[in-house]
Amino acid sequence: MKEALGAFVRVTRLDALVRFAFARRRVTIAVYHNPSPDVLRTHLAYFARRYSFITMDAFERALTSKRWHELPRYPMVITIDDGHAGNARLEALLREFGVRPTIYLCSQIVGTPRPFWWQTAAAATLGAESLKGLTDTQRRKRLRQAGCDLSGAEGPRQALTWDEVRTLSSVADFGGHTRHHPILPQCDDDTCADEITVCKHELEATLNQPCRHFAYPNGDYGEREIAELKRAGYATGRTIEVGWNGPDADPFRLKVMPVYDHASLNWLVAQMTGLPSWLRHVRLRLRARPAPAAGVRPAHARV
Repeated sequence: MKEALGAFVRVTRLDALVRFAFARRRVTIAVYHNPSPDVLRTHLAYFARRYSFITMDAFERALTSKRWHELPRYPMVITIDDGHAGNARLEALLREFGVRPTIYLCSQIVGTPRPFWWQTAAAATLGAESLKGLTDTQRRKRLRQAGCDLSGAEGPRQALTWDEVRTLSSVADFGGHTRHHPILPQCDDDTCADEITVCKHELEATLNQPCRHFAYPNGDYGEREIAELKRAGYATGRTIEVGWNGPDADPFRLKVMPVYDHASLNWLVAQMTGLPSWLRHVRLRLRARPAPAAGVRPAHARV
């Protein structure tokens, strides 16, 4: 189905139409996590022919200074979440394409042996999605009860080392992604503030450079989280809400085009139209619609 949808989009040139209508004078933010160099090469080659790569700093300056006209046509920011160990393999590729992404780091996972909690055996057993619905305290307790060792005493390293981060700094910028990647709205006020603010301080102290941008873990946030970002001194907050960012965009609610790390070219093209996300939204809405009561015909079937 994915390949068929992607092929349809390419054959009908729907991608070009959507790009002209929505991305020509708006910023597109692509989101990755742990792409392989081979897949990312295919994606960047596609983007390079259709977009102009810019940095998150350049986007933020145009947005806040109201000098939107200085951005090139079809501006695109590449972002990478979490700081996975595999990101270290991307240095040469990023240099080759002249793209400078923002990599959002978890300051108490990167540079340590700690695993990403959703990639542990305990999370696989319990169900990572169900754990996201618990309070932060409950989630941690359930993981401990299931034998999850978040100290990382065992198992292969999942995150970048600080030496790898410093090497990548020649081709990438770095933003905050909390300290431990909790679901922020499920945290109490003190934990939320600590995860946002101390993350910034730790990254700045370790890298000796400003940390100005933030990505909400799992895309979950609310007014409290935005207020904490502003209080901590971040300039932007990136969501995972699908869309493009124009000159009137809220810098703390930046929209994105999520990209599957292993997407084929056809599926990438489809994703960049926003069509798969729209279809997913419609499907979820239909599933959530209550069934009619027994003996009651649906409204569209009544006469």
